[in-house]
Amino acid sequence: ECPNAGILWSEAIFLAPRPERKTKSVDALKHCEHDPTVLLAVSKLFWSERKLQKCRDWFARTVKLEPDYGDAWINFYKFELLHGTQEQQDEVKKRCILAEPHHGPLWCKYSKDIQHWQEKTEFFLLTGANNLLPPT
Repeated sequence: ECPNAGILWSEAIFLAPRPERKTKSVDALKHCEHDPTVLLAVSKLFWSERKLQKCRDWFARTVKLEPDYGDAWINFYKFELLHGTQEQQDEVKKRCILAEPHHGPLWCKYSKDIQHWQEKTEFFLLTGANNLLPPT
């Protein structure tokens, strides 16, 4: 019923059996090529396959397309914490702070929490990244 719903396509990628995920991601990109949730799902797919440079490129594409999507920043930063240099980590953090994201279910879990009402972007990025598990 919703052929262009990016969030449904992004969920469908990881609900598919592992051998079918790449095909499902291609289908998702055909239907929703400019949806940040689909681009994030493709980034996470490459991360789970240990294709690190492709993953980094897709994360960069995601945050460039939608800098206000905090979930992409959290995942990108977590990726760099695990696989990047200190310089790459600092660059992602700096770009995130400049973008001041406000959207995404994971981002809002921290930014809308009443206990953190005075916190800034860096706090939400670090908290989100620390609590995030890498995709499998």
